[in-house]
Amino acid sequence: MTEPAFDISDGAPPTLNHVIGNQHVVRQIRTALDAYFNDRASLGPNREVPAFPHTLLVGPPGLGKSLFASIIAGELGANVHEELAQNIVTPSHLQGLLMMADADDVLFLDEIHELHPVAQTTLYRALEERKLFLATEKGQRQGFNLPPVTFIGATTDEWTLKRPLRDRFKLVLRMSYYTPDELAQLIVQRTRRIGWPIDDAAATGIAALGRGTPRLTMRLLESARRCARARGATTIERQHLDLAIDIEQIDAHGFGPVEQQYLSILREAGGGPVRLGVIATRIGLPPMTVERVVEVDLIRLGWVTKTDAGRSLTMQGLACGSSPP
Repeated sequence: MTEPAFDISDGAPPTLNHVIGNQHVVRQIRTALDAYFNDRASLGPNREVPAFPHTLLVGPPGLGKSLFASIIAGELGANVHEELAQNIVTPSHLQGLLMMADADDVLFLDEIHELHPVAQTTLYRALEERKLFLATEKGQRQGFNLPPVTFIGATTDEWTLKRPLRDRFKLVLRMSYYTPDELAQLIVQRTRRIGWPIDDAAATGIAALGRGTPRLTMRLLESARRCARARGATTIERQHLDLAIDIEQIDAHGFGPVEQQYLSILREAGGGPVRLGVIATRIGLPPMTVERVVEVDLIRLGWVTKTDAGRSLTMQGLACGSSPP
């Protein structure tokens, strides 16, 4: 288990005031925080303060769900305990995580849809009743009261959660993809924080290739910066971005070699349809990986469509080439 902290050197906004993009999520969080602190102020000194609402962050990978969890904890002034759901292999592991939390702490479980169904049952009962029921040496079950803590879960697929657990989250924050302008602002914000000068042409060029995803955008920024430093430059310029996308074989739309190969297979078939198994075999990846990773953005951006007969290029997909800029 790790104890994450704000790392300004990593470009992370320390408060809601610094967040770019997903302003609907910011408004939800700000409203919940205002209500929470007003409730605290209205309680007498001997009244137990309720926890901040249990929160579920939903959205595709790379949009900043973990960052928002850290920001919420920071706004609450709370200690945060983070764990990956895949690391919780037994109910006792989850019980230990819950029992070590103090009042007003934040428990953050990333990729919560990976949590074992039995552990999900343990968790939703704990959230609902604020109690854990543990087996004693005599085979009986003993209840332990839990302090008021805030539980935050992050998931790319909320519908694979058991419904009783999903319903325990009172605040559901659905992340959206970013616009190129928002990505450009993120780039400028990050480079200023960590002292990497960048010109406007490089920033807008990186943002245009980011496919609406901050994680991909920051990865390309890092690559452009490496190219700049390899050339002995102190400012990231468009020429360094051009070198980066040439080295990494990124096309004019931000797609890498695997996505380009996927598109080439459909073009060779006259636009399709081509069955998923055939595409996966030719690319050399499992069909599930192709479906859940490779083609997600191609479908979202309207380049590819799925039918019972297979995958086909749309008119937009046929019209767009895959050559470097």
